[in-house]
Amino acid sequence: MTGHPVSEVEKILGYRFSNPDLLEKALTHSSCTEGSSSGDNYERLEFLGDAVLELVTREYLMTEYPQESEGHLTRRKIKIVMKQNLSEHGRRFGLNRFVQVGNGFDASEGAIDTIAADALEAIIGAIYLDSGLKAAEEFLQREILQKSSDINPLPDARSALQEYCQAKGLTLPEYRLVSSTGPDHNPVFTISVIIDGAEAGTGIGRTRKAAREAAAARAFEFFERMV
Repeated sequence: MTGHPVSEVEKILGYRFSNPDLLEKALTHSSCTEGSSSGDNYERLEFLGDAVLELVTREYLMTEYPQESEGHLTRRKIKIVMKQNLSEHGRRFGLNRFVQVGNGFDASEGAIDTIAADALEAIIGAIYLDSGLKAAEEFLQREILQKSSDINPLPDARSALQEYCQAKGLTLPEYRLVSSTGPDHNPVFTISVIIDGAEAGTGIGRTRKAAREAAAARAFEFFERMV
């Protein structure tokens, strides 16, 4: 990682900053600013960029798929905002080469993937602060939404929940049997899903598979209401 010449990164992004300091912060990892304010690195900008990405993506999908249900739109959205997709776009821009890191940074492949995704979200936040929502929307439409190769909806609630957890840095869902009632030929299963050590949803079904799917759907709805 070679540091961040502002003009070169601006050219790659296709956006010129009125306040280049925002781009400098968007390309500064927290390992460079240990002991100083979190405002000196990209973490706060990443927090903002995540929200802008969510809003713009939701509006884009509603326009592109006017007949789809909320569930299908949500599963498409997850494919776009998940870290893997953002990392691919961040690497396409070469952000992993431009982010400035400290001497103690562990430059593993996974860490570099994370930096590419996080820096991209920070840049989205920086563009929003620099020029407003319209400029951020234009950038996202041009560089992310129209260039995300696969935004087909995930096939089921369990897949959607797993992708959501991966995108948000949560632990992967763990399904636990709560109870099994009724006769052997017609049982009813109750299963809960645990995420980050807490119960996120409970489902009931005639098979374990159906109960897990129902639990995943409830958990996914819970997380969506929190956004």
